[in-house]
Amino acid sequence: MAAGRFATRVSVTGNDELSDLGRDFNAMAQTLERTETARRQWMADISHELRTPLALLHAELEAMQDGVRPLNPESVASLQADVTRLNRLVEDLYQLSMTDLGAMSYHKRPVDPVSLLHDDVEALAGAFERHGLQVAMRDELAAPVTLHADPDRLSQLYRNLIQNSLRYTDAGGRLEIVVSRSADRVVLDFSDSAPGVPADALPQLFERFYRVEASRNRAHGGAGLGLAICRNIVEAHDGRIEARPSPLGGVCIHIELPVST
Repeated sequence: MAAGRFATRVSVTGNDELSDLGRDFNAMAQTLERTETARRQWMADISHELRTPLALLHAELEAMQDGVRPLNPESVASLQADVTRLNRLVEDLYQLSMTDLGAMSYHKRPVDPVSLLHDDVEALAGAFERHGLQVAMRDELAAPVTLHADPDRLSQLYRNLIQNSLRYTDAGGRLEIVVSRSADRVVLDFSDSAPGVPADALPQLFERFYRVEASRNRAHGGAGLGLAICRNIVEAHDGRIEARPSPLGGVCIHIELPVST
């Protein structure tokens, strides 16, 4: 185990204290083995995601040096777009690593989640209009609620989800956001229109770098990290998040957050 051979297991027989120790050792070894596998996959995924935009940049610059592609404002704009995508990926990786480690600072205080959400929807409404999409918010709360939350991180959660729909929803579609209450929790449903996601893929949407190849994929500019960051933010607020089929034909992100008492 000390040498990193986490597949090591001990033979367990009987039901005495040494047998209990052996079972605990095997459970620990299994956990370490899974963690090491996940770490290696994580590094491989990061390398793959960084390699693609860097390769594109290299190819474009090489084409300009060889005179195959002219150095003009259009070429520079293309390079700038590639750099922007790479910068977005690096920032997403940083945000995800911070939330994974619990290092992202949370300054929680009483927050009105509906007012905050309304401001974020208004801020991004112009982008929806430019993309030929509609966005609507419906407040079904019988009375105002207060959350003990970090308003900046809550806004980050909202904007990630809104921009996710903005990026993936087909032109002419819409995003509907409904706020309601269930017992001691406020419920937020972000439902968008087509394209949808196969039912068996819905639970995997919150895994880092996961994309549905058929529709909501890299071609739309995402790295598959936004929903992983959202999950970390929700869990840091003692909430729950899951993906469901949307009644509009796309995906519904269902969030429950505890109401302050």
